[in-house]
Amino acid sequence: MQLEIYPCGPIGANMIFAAADGSKEVAVIDPSDPALAERILKERNWTLTDILVTHRHFDHIFGVAALKALTGATIRISEADAKGLSSNLISLSMMERMSITPVEPDVLLHDGDEFDAAGLHFRVLATPGHTAGGVTFVCDAERCIFSGDTLFHDSFGRYDLPSGNLDELIRSITEVLFALPDDYRVYPGHEDATTIGYEKLHNPIRSESDPWFN
Repeated sequence: MQLEIYPCGPIGANMIFAAADGSKEVAVIDPSDPALAERILKERNWTLTDILVTHRHFDHIFGVAALKALTGATIRISEADAKGLSSNLISLSMMERMSITPVEPDVLLHDGDEFDAAGLHFRVLATPGHTAGGVTFVCDAERCIFSGDTLFHDSFGRYDLPSGNLDELIRSITEVLFALPDDYRVYPGHEDATTIGYEKLHNPIRSESDPWFN
């Protein structure tokens, strides 16, 4: 598996390129910097076929419209979060005094959907809590997931923003993601990678006595 991760933008969102070994077709997950993405595509001589969006917040979608215009790649986002692609209010871009370029998705995702992109097979897990339509992309053959802002290394996503919900976030992590094998590598929307096994042992979402819950 080819994997390249670039922290981008004002909040350091991870823009992730993923493809099968040897493939010249690539998918990008949460493209936050279109200029950087275009440069990488040219340098690697990659063809962008798919734009995968874990959730609707501006720091993860800022480059979607530009990359769609440049490459014609298929945009995939959950139906519940799709309106974030065309709204500064829903995407929260106004918080940073930024404006997103509106764009329409090509595929609306739902829990359990499966698709192929860039030589990889993805399945979709609905993981709401950070947003109502947050999803995690799973590549079982490569034993990894792309968790967006649901699960982080030693942490988890905010639930105090519009459409966030703590109970849903706890369920998404402890009942959905923690049901995956321990050795699955987790590539989150911010900061460093981790594993399911490590987070099952150490993540504070496990303990209601953690200060987050007081």
